[in-house]
Amino acid sequence: MQDLVGKVFAVGDSEYRVVDVRNLNGESMVYAEVVEKAVAADGPRRRPQRMAFHFSDIAELIDASGNKTA
Repeated sequence: MQDLVGKVFAVGDSEYRVVDVRNLNGESMVYAEVVEKAVAADGPRRRPQRMAFHFSDIAELIDASGNKTA
């Protein structure tokens, strides 16, 4: 499961990069941060938001993304 770290997947209009994977009570939890879009130098930068996903809920999304890494 640690091979998922660095993978990027999309949920809605946001992209997330996997930063950690943990096994909690037999359930694989994937922790991911929002991938920041490039912003003009004078524009505000949003801090990354960390989200937790059940692996079973996003497995197809990671596969559908072509397993790209960033």
